[in-house]
Amino acid sequence: MTVLEREATIRWLTNPPEGLPRMTVGSGSVSLPLSLDPTATHPLATSPAELLAGAIGSIFAWFAARQLMDDGTQAHELTADVTLTVSEDLGGITDLAVNRLACRLLGRVPDIDEDRLDAVAKLAMRRCVETVRLRSERVAVTVEAILEGP
Repeated sequence: MTVLEREATIRWLTNPPEGLPRMTVGSGSVSLPLSLDPTATHPLATSPAELLAGAIGSIFAWFAARQLMDDGTQAHELTADVTLTVSEDLGGITDLAVNRLACRLLGRVPDIDEDRLDAVAKLAMRRCVETVRLRSERVAVTVEAILEGP
């Protein structure tokens, strides 16, 4: 059994909860300022929800690409657009819950029709939901696939 560990460090050096913390991933390839106020956007910082949407989108795109390869058709291009909807539960702003996940897969894939790409996208999302352990009974998931030109 393969076990993978990945690391991230959050440094909050400016009088928490004021200022912006900074996240660095273990590989050192990314260092981002974070905006932890879920009701506000900051033009120079990313939010935890954006990071979660990016993580889910990355896994979704990876599963779709692998499934196409397993089917014998390698994509020329894939784009995964992910929209994550987070709402306040009864506890207010400190009790946020993911309640909707909408994913769109755009692909340039030779020798495939849109129905097959749609099936691949749905399978990839199902695997993604299982992998990240989302509670599918509490999160509304929609998937759309669009086959682009050659």
